[in-house]
Amino acid sequence: MKSKLFQRLFALMLLVLTVLIFSQFMWLQQQMKQEKRAFQSELERSLQSMLNFHALQGYSTHDSEKPNTAKITLEETKEDSKPNSPKQLGSTEIKTNKYIPNFSLHKAVEAAFTDISLERKKIQLSIVDSLFRHNFTSLNFIESYKMQLLKNGEQIDSIYSGESIGLKPSQKIISLTIPLGTKEIYVCTANFKLRTLPFLRMMFYSLSISGIAVILVILLMLWMLVKLQQKINQLQWREQAVSGIVHDLKSPVSFTYTFLDYLASKEQSSSMQKQLKNASLSISKLNSKIELILNLFRGKKTEIVMAPKAFPLAKKCDEILSELNVIYPEKQAKCNLSIPENLNLLVDPLYFEMALRNLMDNAFKYSTPPAKIDIKAKTSKNKLYIYISDSGEGVPSKEQKKIFREFYRSNDNTKGHGIGLAFSKQVIKVHKGRIELNSQISNGSTFCISLPIKVVNNEQYYENSMRN
Repeated sequence: MKSKLFQRLFALMLLVLTVLIFSQFMWLQQQMKQEKRAFQSELERSLQSMLNFHALQGYSTHDSEKPNTAKITLEETKEDSKPNSPKQLGSTEIKTNKYIPNFSLHKAVEAAFTDISLERKKIQLSIVDSLFRHNFTSLNFIESYKMQLLKNGEQIDSIYSGESIGLKPSQKIISLTIPLGTKEIYVCTANFKLRTLPFLRMMFYSLSISGIAVILVILLMLWMLVKLQQKINQLQWREQAVSGIVHDLKSPVSFTYTFLDYLASKEQSSSMQKQLKNASLSISKLNSKIELILNLFRGKKTEIVMAPKAFPLAKKCDEILSELNVIYPEKQAKCNLSIPENLNLLVDPLYFEMALRNLMDNAFKYSTPPAKIDIKAKTSKNKLYIYISDSGEGVPSKEQKKIFREFYRSNDNTKGHGIGLAFSKQVIKVHKGRIELNSQISNGSTFCISLPIKVVNNEQYYENSMRN
């Protein structure tokens, strides 16, 4: 059972790691797409700027004294001026009755002047390519490219760099189309084949942090699996040890039970005969508990199965108190039992008595003599409450929630093995109830068992409690 649980947890860990790695891969793809979109925008802006810069040579006024300088003069043109007057470099008409999205006067002027350069055939892709190769800062991201200048869809100029780029679309290829001028006649197209490695280098820090996070998660899960396996091995060893010890107890308990019956049959004193029979009855209960524990180990049951029967609460509590007074004579216990005689519960007698015995045994065990033990029951708001109070030293507030954990002990000097309270809580939980602790240092402890009122197996008592 434990090995199957470990295998399932291991499979779950692999699934979580797979999902984590897949999510990191998807995140990396999204980052790559974002970086590619940003790079495409930068590439388009740069190429547009270089085309416009190169077009200066076509529409600027020539100055022999400054051959490498473009001089542009804007002057007012009169309405009766001829279109080709010396004062006019270029013109364009912009309709103002309809909004043009992302309108820019600067771009409009550039487009108008670019018309002149195109008509004069002053734009050469070889010069644009030279500007691009010497001024584009992220040229190392590009493996190869192709530029074309089209007029009405027909190629009039082209240039290649690197290997030829196929026409098939690919994630590594960026295609740009840049309209030139204002007449929608000229278009510059460019296809760029990208390298993957520079993008990965640019994302080095993000990839490093992501990789470290994945490694840390893997190490944490492996550590948790190792610790879990150690805990499973420890629990298996405890189970085997307890099973062996309980099995070895069966023979001496059976012998004691038989021997007590034999002594009771030979005893002449009625008082002694009664004590021997009570002792024999207790041994019989112990033998039943041993059988129950062995059956649990054989069946490997993970939950308690109840067999509800009538349980006289006052009578059972009185019997347990009598036994504990014999076991703990040094406590000089004064017991106060406030439970109606007609209060019968519909619970599993064996398990419920074991839970009560654990709580009452703790009340004796941790009380300082002379001990004061109070046990009472009352009903309120469709609930039955059973209170077990002692006069011990009390439990610190930070320990109160922990004491119901299996094998928990506040320190090595604490009596017991840390099993009784955890078992009692489980039994009460299976009966649809709860167990709580209210304790203060030097003022003792009170354990409260709350159960649904339907566990009361007495119609008259149930009706009286509902009225009250």
